[in-house]
Amino acid sequence: MEISLDQQDRQLLDVLQEEGRLSQIELADRVALSASQCGRRVKRLEELGIIDRYAAVVDPSAMGLSVVAFVTVTLERHGEKEAAAFARAIESRSNVLECWSVSGDTDYMLRVVATDLRELSDWMMHDLLAIANVS
Repeated sequence: MEISLDQQDRQLLDVLQEEGRLSQIELADRVALSASQCGRRVKRLEELGIIDRYAAVVDPSAMGLSVVAFVTVTLERHGEKEAAAFARAIESRSNVLECWSVSGDTDYMLRVVATDLRELSDWMMHDLLAIANVS
């Protein structure tokens, strides 16, 4: 199904991605629509699945997590079961913000937060490398 978005839809999405807690009236003012038109468009974007969900963006440094690192991971064995097992193991790690399957010399790239470099190093040595199949 092809979805057609006009300039006002794109403008709504831009504003909502920056300030998702605006009221319908504030949002309508920002994109030069009436509140009712704005509400209908947002509802349509939600129903189409273009707006998937609303979320709060947390600043890691405000929580004492001053180190953000990208960590590459290579698995010893590859296959559907191994990938699923790795995904389950990584989902439970609260310091892993994102996990991406990548092509090339490594299998995954993780975006990880830690309070300092020592904590990051300890996590990599004692937690990440303890996951079965991580080489």
